[in-house]
Amino acid sequence: MATNYAQERREFFRIHFSTPLNFKGYSRLALDSPEAAQGTSQNISQSGVLFQIEDNPPQLSSIVWMNLDIRTLSICKEIEKRALILNNGLFGRVVRVEEDAKDSHRYDVGVCFLTQEQKNLREVEQILEDISKEK
Repeated sequence: MATNYAQERREFFRIHFSTPLNFKGYSRLALDSPEAAQGTSQNISQSGVLFQIEDNPPQLSSIVWMNLDIRTLSICKEIEKRALILNNGLFGRVVRVEEDAKDSHRYDVGVCFLTQEQKNLREVEQILEDISKEK
């Protein structure tokens, strides 16, 4: 029954899309640069992406920068033209972290894309500045 509820809440159509992705999670609590982690996308929609990771998921409400291959990045740009993109990566906010029902070491992570309009948020500006310094 919970599954039906979850499907009814969805505002956008989702496309099954499985591809590896690297990401960095930026939390207000973390003071140092985050380590890159790996996951696998599960699906993508106009509003975001769902990916799966083993152990240590990013924190709810944290910002993630997802490094994507050029094909995936092009798909995301096409779906959400206002997406905030930098250095072949896409920014999003973690809106869901859920332990996988079949494997307690895997987590489903739902990320809502950040848009160009949100790049002036103080938290996002700081992350953009930090990433620019990493080059």
